[in-house]
Amino acid sequence: MTNTSMRVLSPAAIVLLVLSFSILSVTGQITHVPLFDGENAYTYLVDQCDFGPRPPGSENLSLCAGYIAVTLESFGWNITYQNFTYQETACSNLIATWNATENASLVFGAHYDTRPEATSDPDPLNRTKPILGANDGASGTAVLIELARILSESIRSSVEFVFFDAEDSGGIAGWSWIQGSTYYVSQLDSERVDSIDAMVLVDMVGDAELQLPRESTSTRSLQNTIWSIANQMGYSETFLSTNGGSILDDHRPFLDAGIAAVDIIHTPFPWYWHTLEDTPDKCSAESLSKVGEVLEVFIVENANTDGTFPLDTPYLIYIGIIVAISLPIIVAFYYYRKRY
Repeated sequence: MTNTSMRVLSPAAIVLLVLSFSILSVTGQITHVPLFDGENAYTYLVDQCDFGPRPPGSENLSLCAGYIAVTLESFGWNITYQNFTYQETACSNLIATWNATENASLVFGAHYDTRPEATSDPDPLNRTKPILGANDGASGTAVLIELARILSESIRSSVEFVFFDAEDSGGIAGWSWIQGSTYYVSQLDSERVDSIDAMVLVDMVGDAELQLPRESTSTRSLQNTIWSIANQMGYSETFLSTNGGSILDDHRPFLDAGIAAVDIIHTPFPWYWHTLEDTPDKCSAESLSKVGEVLEVFIVENANTDGTFPLDTPYLIYIGIIVAISLPIIVAFYYYRKRY
């Protein structure tokens, strides 16, 4: 992923962002007691890192993919390898579905590949070495694996888990970002697109001092629902109400296809992002647990329902409405002053 909006916002933009953060709908009292185990999730994180760096096309990533597949199969999920080639590199998304379900309404995603070069490492000698990706890669994947373990079988058919390959190699050797999710969405037909109510992406959610502001391109109605759950669970110091900027991440292809999507991601990026220091000791079971518990409640409240999350109205339409309402008032005031 990459941060695409670090510029200073204008006052008008700030006003619009404040308006966009207003809660459009609030869920009722939470009654579900989460089963998500952060210690289990942390074990899954460490297990992935034990394979070493996992860049696209590497043996380490293939072994890790096998580990993810076998683990989810042990929980009863069906695994499909969605193979594709990018830049002459064999890549593979992993898709987990329940029984013969092909139209789950909730899609949860995370990338399981890691960056092939530590391009942000402070030591120039390290910048061509691959990163371990404990937080950036393994943490989101670990949350999804644990969710797959604890979900009740009565709601599993509403959920599809997708583990994206080729997300994090952008800017290296001619690669672009988010290739796994781009390929996945390109394979959806119109009927499947229409059947997806929401796509939830988890990326870099393991930091011991986790902070999750609102990613600004995410669908607000979906984001509001998740952040409301987090607030009711007492996690408002982690799920922040502040703007986290625009991130080019695996939720974007879904948004482009007209699917409500949200990116749950730590910003500003941790100091060790894309360096050799992205190791398990920077992460915690507590942080993984907070994210997993919130998403578990979200699934329980939205599985087997016909609920949808309205897509955002472009800001230009809001501005047009404001102008249309304000202009007659201004003109009338002008003529009133001129006359009297």
